[in-house]
Amino acid sequence: MFAERLDKNFNDLPPAERTLAAYIQANLDDIAFENGESLARKSGVSPNTVSRFLRRLGYAGLKSLKEELRDQVRVQSLLNPTLIERVDREGANLGEPVSREIEALVDLSKQLDSPRWTTILDVVSSAEKVFVCGFQTVSGLAEDFANRLALVRPGVEFLNLYGGVIGPWLDSNKERSCLILIDIAPYAEAGITFAQECVRNDAELVVFADEYGIAQHVTTPHIITMQTKTGLILESTGGLTTALNFLVHGVASLRKDELKDRVRAYQERVKALKLYRT
Repeated sequence: MFAERLDKNFNDLPPAERTLAAYIQANLDDIAFENGESLARKSGVSPNTVSRFLRRLGYAGLKSLKEELRDQVRVQSLLNPTLIERVDREGANLGEPVSREIEALVDLSKQLDSPRWTTILDVVSSAEKVFVCGFQTVSGLAEDFANRLALVRPGVEFLNLYGGVIGPWLDSNKERSCLILIDIAPYAEAGITFAQECVRNDAELVVFADEYGIAQHVTTPHIITMQTKTGLILESTGGLTTALNFLVHGVASLRKDELKDRVRAYQERVKALKLYRT
């Protein structure tokens, strides 16, 4: 852990490295978004000081420190003692969180233009069965997405793992099915365990995750990562929701030949059951 390494070496730190250490301690939540140059600039030290400090503490560069801190953020997310401070710090000024939400969407637009996104669309569209999973509060987002996806293609099921409902998954042909995991920091252990089980069974796994690093625990290439730390009291799920909406649209576009009949059948069933007021 960073704090333990720092305590062990603190007495040996020269002044510049102590300055850097103090900055890192005061901004642990933001280190994941820094590079060596930006960290040096914001802390008021040289890039060489950053490199020497990391080596002194036993890190193989800034990347290894960021990975360690990301894991800590995962564990501490909802237990973070600075949650209330976020509200006090922002006050009535929502300009910064709005800007970060926009940045997250701009980053998503770049990912939507990538070959990785095209592959994800193909995987989800062509699978015989699609299973969707999310844990605790994110399970609501996952279930809503599963319901939306089921409107534009058949064979979609929400996996309620905590309810023990995995029969359809067990009965599926793993070579023709895919699993979509929606993962955010507080539920990392459950998400990582599920993802690793999918990979162990050679399942086609698609992951929509936050910026806290599930990618280092999972070998699937089908990962879309969204910025969720936007300055609000809780990490934002807005970007993830938007990404999932684009997935529904993309799958619908690839299956448009059958979509008209599916939508027509849906409309007829809804009218017959009088589900909506007309």
